[in-house]
Amino acid sequence: MFFQILGVIFLIVICVVGFFAWKIYRFAKAQADSDIAIAMSVLPSQDMELEPSSSAEWQEKERLDYTESELKRIGADHIGYFCVYSGYAIIRISIWCFKNQAVAVIYEALSELDKSNVTFLFEVACKVTDGSICITSNSTAVYDSRPKNHTLTFNESKSIVDFIKTAKSEIPPGKKLLKIEDPLEFFEECYEDTTEWSWRSEQLTSEKTQQVLSSVGITVANELMDELIEMGISYSVEVNIKRARRKLAKHSKMTVEQWEKIRDKLVFVNDRMQVHHLVDAIYDLAGDLSETQEQALDGFQINTEELIDPISAFQMLVQSLNLKAKRITSMKSPAKTEVYLPF
Repeated sequence: MFFQILGVIFLIVICVVGFFAWKIYRFAKAQADSDIAIAMSVLPSQDMELEPSSSAEWQEKERLDYTESELKRIGADHIGYFCVYSGYAIIRISIWCFKNQAVAVIYEALSELDKSNVTFLFEVACKVTDGSICITSNSTAVYDSRPKNHTLTFNESKSIVDFIKTAKSEIPPGKKLLKIEDPLEFFEECYEDTTEWSWRSEQLTSEKTQQVLSSVGITVANELMDELIEMGISYSVEVNIKRARRKLAKHSKMTVEQWEKIRDKLVFVNDRMQVHHLVDAIYDLAGDLSETQEQALDGFQINTEELIDPISAFQMLVQSLNLKAKRITSMKSPAKTEVYLPF
């Protein structure tokens, strides 16, 4: 496996096989001779940061210009150029939106280890009830496992406009086409959905994931699997904090100045958290703790193996440690969450 790369907004994980697979595996092995480092190089990346870019950086400039000219002809709006670094992969992305009904993405991907081999692909996705549908020009992507609410169809057409025309016909029965208010947020949430799903314990322990890890020489022992599962849980916690933060920023009645003043002080607690996540949240809320408070918190961490209700446990800790905090709001989705502000 070369790299698992985000397939545009709908976040198809693309597996490019062949020459690159062995090359990247050997490089990863030489750089960090540990099973966890190699596993991280072939599992879906938990770090996806969109960096502003420009069309001048693209190698497939003629193909980019032609595909974008098709989108301009039908009145699609250009959202921007971005670049994502995922492991040793460089992914250049051009995002377009058509009448708030479909998002079209063109991208090229290459490896930092061999920049002469470039993959050029495009996809179109629509937002539907509780998920997305995606039509892709990448024939290998359909073999990847995906959550059921993010469906994927390969189309051999060379025209991205054809993808837009046929997208509605791919909407599953019982699903409704939804308006895309924010294409970039749609991008982020689809990526988070598919990646969080891939890092769940049932996916990590699946036969397919075992085969992927085995292909790069890893035999998964219990200790390694426990570490991977813990990383998946922490990713789920972080994803839902990010979503709650975005939701609060969008729907809060605070002014921009008020939000800027408090956003970095806010502490988000959700029902995906484990004991050590709550301990970290307490420190985020309180800053420095007295010796007595630290001892009480250490006792909680040592004596609590599993949380039945993380939010209630956090509230209990705040009270027992006599911390001063105001609950700003609570949310039922994307995960049950409460937001606190220290005072």
